Amino acid sequence: MELMDYLKWRNDVSLRAAPFNEIDNVLLSYLAYADFGELLHEPKRHVSIETCFKRFCEKHDLAEVRESKHFIERAPLLLEDMVCGARFRGTKVAHFREVFDKEKVQQFAALVFLLPDGTKYVSFRGTDLSITGWKEDFLMSFTAETEGAKEAVSYLNEVAACVEGKLILGGHSKGGNFAMYAAAFSEDAVKERILKIYNNDGPGFREEIVRTEAYREMQPKITNILPQTSIIGQLLSNEAEQHVVKSTAAGIFQHDVTTWEVTKDKFVGAELDAFSDFVKKSLGTWLETMDDETRKSLVETVFSMIEVTEAETFLEFGENLFKNTGLIIKGLGKLPKEKQNELTAALGSLAEAGRATVLDKMPKLTLPSIATKPRNEEEV
Repeated sequence: MELMDYLKWRNDVSLRAAPFNEIDNVLLSYLAYADFGELLHEPKRHVSIETCFKRFCEKHDLAEVRESKHFIERAPLLLEDMVCGARFRGTKVAHFREVFDKEKVQQFAALVFLLPDGTKYVSFRGTDLSITGWKEDFLMSFTAETEGAKEAVSYLNEVAACVEGKLILGGHSKGGNFAMYAAAFSEDAVKERILKIYNNDGPGFREEIVRTEAYREMQPKITNILPQTSIIGQLLSNEAEQHVVKSTAAGIFQHDVTTWEVTKDKFVGAELDAFSDFVKKSLGTWLETMDDETRKSLVETVFSMIEVTEAETFLEFGENLFKNTGLIIKGLGKLPKEKQNELTAALGSLAEAGRATVLDKMPKLTLPSIATKPRNEEEV
């Protein structure tokens, strides 16, 4: 069974009968991708998921949503099953905040789910389909604190002042990174109220963050949930507990949480595969060859070429792939010689890091020694 089957199978089991678990966490982190801005007329007011679903159906055709190309666009479909069963019926949504700033390179959204059993789950949205959202991800390689991360800390402190009781934090992809960062650098009074932090296949941090006392303090409360082929979740450093789960997809498509396999109250366990290890080691080696200024220059150069296409999302980019690829190639030719050389050198070092990782993983060949083989006198 996959993630979406969980609601159909366990929807009649209330949270009081079977306490909040890791699958519930992934569902709520995934639901953060829904556009609650159009469903909550007053962002701070508590609104039931039943009302949210009703408003969504007034604006959208569910059949069309089911045919959406990307799992992010299908996230609102969770509401359809959640309103029908005892597990999530009556859940309230509140304190939705969304900030998108192309100039600052900031893509942030978060909200709070107030569950029927009293659980408060603070859900941070992951990387959306926007070019800006992905650019912010790449900034993490040379910036300890992105604009989205700073917003996450501010948001958590403000929400905690409005919501009573213990808190669970979580997010998928970059949202998981924001959840961990917000927990680590929130006010002391807020930290004491945090029960658990879930990072669902999200990237880690630069070493200077991992070495801070703030991160170390929160580390025992963090659980990283990763598919067996984890790519995003292998980026940068994260020393917290890992729980690897099985997925029905292949490669990068395992980042789609709807492909993660479940049992009645937990995910089907697995182990990280060789490709995940390859990604972690080869990208880590590659990044070590570049200083922060070089990393920054590369990110700015690559995204400046993508932005020339005027596409706002990668879906838009893909719809005119031939034209946009041509624009990027032309843009590459117009770059100053030093930028062209920088890109070429970076791609070369990435290929070399990958080759070195592959060679390192190959089993060492031991040839039989001919010295121990008795010579046949007739061969002389």
